Amino acid sequence: MGGAFDRRGAAIAAALGVIALLLGLVPASGTIARDRETGVQAIYACESGSVRRAVTIGFTGVYPQGGRPGQPLRAERFTVRPELPPDAATALLPPDTTQVSGTARLAVEVAQNGTSARADWAGLTAPAAQGADGLRPAFTGGVPAITLESPGEVTLTAGELTLMLQVAPAPAPSSGPGPASAPAPGAAALPGAGGAGGAGVGMGQPPITAAPVELRCSPVASPGPRLAAWTVTEPSAPSAPSGNAPTSPPLSTTTDSRTHKPAIQVGPGPLATAPVCPADPPAGELDPSRLPKPPPGAVEGSLGASLCVVAVGYTTVHKLGSAMIINDPHGSPGPMHLNLGKRTVSAPGYDESDSVGLLHFPDARSTFLAFGFQPTSAEVSFEPEPVTVVNIRRGETFTTAIAYRQYLRVHDVSVNGVPLDVGPRCRTARPFDTVLSGAYNFLTGGVLDGEITIPPFVGCGGRGEDLSPLFTAALSGPGNAVRIRQGQLAGAGSAPPVPELPQR
Repeated sequence: MGGAFDRRGAAIAAALGVIALLLGLVPASGTIARDRETGVQAIYACESGSVRRAVTIGFTGVYPQGGRPGQPLRAERFTVRPELPPDAATALLPPDTTQVSGTARLAVEVAQNGTSARADWAGLTAPAAQGADGLRPAFTGGVPAITLESPGEVTLTAGELTLMLQVAPAPAPSSGPGPASAPAPGAAALPGAGGAGGAGVGMGQPPITAAPVELRCSPVASPGPRLAAWTVTEPSAPSAPSGNAPTSPPLSTTTDSRTHKPAIQVGPGPLATAPVCPADPPAGELDPSRLPKPPPGAVEGSLGASLCVVAVGYTTVHKLGSAMIINDPHGSPGPMHLNLGKRTVSAPGYDESDSVGLLHFPDARSTFLAFGFQPTSAEVSFEPEPVTVVNIRRGETFTTAIAYRQYLRVHDVSVNGVPLDVGPRCRTARPFDTVLSGAYNFLTGGVLDGEITIPPFVGCGGRGEDLSPLFTAALSGPGNAVRIRQGQLAGAGSAPPVPELPQR
């Protein structure tokens, strides 16, 4: 009887909890009742090369008005609005620029009780903006949640702002989506409008007629503008029944489960910092077999700019049924250094930018069950040739494809915890094709998918023992899925943002 009563009471309590959430009486994870939209403007000093100008930057968002320790909270509808009047646009941007789009990355200081942490609010994007009296793009997007482990007032302060702008003159009128281009033999099949790969909507992006321009902006006044402030409070302890003294002190919500966590958490996990992008474009040539055939009447050109990007993801070895992280964003991720727009192709309703990239992936550590029962761990080195990147815009649709050849080398192998000598030259017998494609603008980043066929292995073994057939049997073959998330571009002298891993 008592058990039935307990179950009924628990059910009633759960139902009341749901009702309280629906009525906004209890703050739910990620938001809180009575959120409020606020805005602030500040003067920033923005640099493009050696040119420096004062620019008014506006920040708006819907911020929490309170919270509890351990509760993730975030700003919603966060927007950055730089105002580039004609004189500033003329000084900072290429001549005849009348239209911009791109990405923004803001450093935000989160402070509480004398402790602070830096949040990286990347992933903000802006559709094309134009105007006779200046340029005012609006960069919006989701930002990471903030979790505070202690009560007290928390403040958010804006810091350095980086804008990566795609610039263009005023667009010419177009009566249609423009001509399509035929892929070259052996080239990557680009997903497009109506195709199986889906469509990448360009949100009114300008055509690819010039290299992106990076503006690095810092607040003129220190500290920077305060974006928001709210108070984190412990929930009130339940009061004792009338006429009865409490038999034990109230329990604190600051439980042991929170004592090992950082006082301020500004995202799902600490992401690493990538190396700074070099000033000069990398050497290397485009692979002609990867390039689509230009449409009739197209005009070819070249941009030749040094930019960098970080790509992270997974590859799944079909035979093992396990995935390996490529370029771990929480480790020491390496960039892809780009000669952006080594070739450009333009026609009415059609723009193409073909870039050469050099990949710098660190070794990956993988642990798996070889043949289904042997616990095996190994380091995998990636030995890629130059990458050909094809970014195409047809009307409002963007597609991106990357293609290259690479070897895989295996080393530092152990089986059941016992080192296995495979020698220094245990790798695939030949380089193999890696072709990935996605429906997104290369400037803003997105997800690439593809499959690879791993060739047989050679050169594996030490002390006269040939282990190559074992690695071939365990790893080689078709159907190995690859999924990569490409981050945002960064210019020379900047560190490209490190993205989170894509969903598998």
